[in-house]
Amino acid sequence: MFLTPECVAPTGCILGEGPLWSPSEGFLWWVDIKRAKLHRYNPRTGNTRRYDLPIRASTLALYDGRILMAGDREIGVYDPATEAYDRLVALTDEPAGNRTNDGGVAPDGSLWFGTMDDAGKEPSGNYYRYSSDSGLEPLRLPSVLITNTFQFSPDGTVFYTCDSAEQEILSFDCECPTGKVTGRKVFANTFDLGGFPDGSAIDSEGCLWTCLWDASRVVRFTPDGEVDRVILLAAPRPTSLAFGEDDLKTLFITTARAGLTFPQLDSRPLSGSLFSIRVDVAGLPPREFGRSA
Repeated sequence: MFLTPECVAPTGCILGEGPLWSPSEGFLWWVDIKRAKLHRYNPRTGNTRRYDLPIRASTLALYDGRILMAGDREIGVYDPATEAYDRLVALTDEPAGNRTNDGGVAPDGSLWFGTMDDAGKEPSGNYYRYSSDSGLEPLRLPSVLITNTFQFSPDGTVFYTCDSAEQEILSFDCECPTGKVTGRKVFANTFDLGGFPDGSAIDSEGCLWTCLWDASRVVRFTPDGEVDRVILLAAPRPTSLAFGEDDLKTLFITTARAGLTFPQLDSRPLSGSLFSIRVDVAGLPPREFGRSA
């Protein structure tokens, strides 16, 4: 089944990422990593707002009425009401050329996230788990080029991730409270789909919706790794996605303009925009940092 979303916010992000649905506000939040901006979209009115950030945030999470964010080489908390930012912890062991990239909140309330070489040339990306109890801990996974997809099966026993450059989505058996990951498997290969796996989201049936960079599409994979549905976009570089609205059946998709030539941008002028589409399967409610599901 092929589906086509609509552009709901033509924001022209260089690298739109980290979409986060806030049920209490009814807002969709996301970032433009390269410009260090936070964006907000209100689907009830269609209005957007943009905030300046002190860091290049790449992943967001709900946290006690505020937004937990990982960016550059640190984790902090941002309050949109006051526009105040407080650093919580610095990634002191990361190379100077690295920055944070994708991430997600595990069922136990901890934040799992990765880093990458900002230039995208060196395989120096690492994996971390951050919790209010244990603080910052490295995950025992190999260093990679571009860390992406930090999602968990509905029961929390399977962790999905990828090194985008390898065009493979991996699955691991995991213990969220300890950060233990074992049983590495290739969940899906995206080479034949023409793109590189980027951000993902899990729905209530345990299917993984994944953005394919350079393929203008989002693919829904069943828990067995089979392609179930395909969403075609008017932007070649979708980056990440999140389920939102009251029934969690609206899929919001962020995209990027980074790396596209002027002729490519002329033919795909909505690159960097926020898209949305109604689907018939609900997503999972967004998890809040520090709270177990």
